[in-house]
Amino acid sequence: MKRFVIVFDNEPATPAPWIATACAATQLHFVDNDAIIEVMSKNKEAQKVLLEGPSPDKNPKAAAFYKEALEQVAGDKTRVGLYSTNWLQYLDKGAVNGCVIDFSGLEEQRAQGLAQGLTQKQVDDYVKTYSAQLQNKALKALPADRVLTLPVKEPVAKKAELATAFIKKLG
Repeated sequence: MKRFVIVFDNEPATPAPWIATACAATQLHFVDNDAIIEVMSKNKEAQKVLLEGPSPDKNPKAAAFYKEALEQVAGDKTRVGLYSTNWLQYLDKGAVNGCVIDFSGLEEQRAQGLAQGLTQKQVDDYVKTYSAQLQNKALKALPADRVLTLPVKEPVAKKAELATAFIKKLG
């Protein structure tokens, strides 16, 4: 089934509240990754493949099982929101319409790292490296005009507004 798919990411945190707001405003059915894992956990072949490595770049065979689980969980929904840029690697090229990234989770980790005694340089390097990895993953799968990086310091309502406008522009 052809779907309109938006991938959201604010790793390493759990899905931020603005994601649910943007999905509701754009009629996207948000597919919870826990439901995907639940489906996959019942498939013995998927279990074997996942034990070979969790990430799509290290275990491309897992993509077929993620796609199969998505079909089961999303059912007849034609507009879906997914969480994690890993979906950009699990799904076929052209299957994702856009990606919205928020680095607020990384900024929270920056503060935690400093509180735990890491140096400013250590936390800055971590945030720089991880944010570049997420953006590069998105830009490898999608043209730049289909990737939105939200301003970190914006309030949740503003992030929802920006994400909603971006998604509506895409379809």
